[in-house]
Amino acid sequence: MFVSPPGAVGRSRAVHPGGDPAQIDAVVDFIAANPALVILLAFLLGFVFFAYLFVRRTLTGLREGFDDGYEGK
Repeated sequence: MFVSPPGAVGRSRAVHPGGDPAQIDAVVDFIAANPALVILLAFLLGFVFFAYLFVRRTLTGLREGFDDGYEGK
């Protein structure tokens, strides 16, 4: 478990022009404060990727089946 000093989560710092590690710090704070949300988002991203591959494989097989059936006539 992550232990942080009180008030560390959700703190905001000024971001200097040209980028600053403070932006990365905000992301790390968000992930540490919301691990369940991050796990849920990772699961949803994995599910969408799996669904895309499944539909792509199904449509590719369907197309090959139509092509094979057309060549037989």
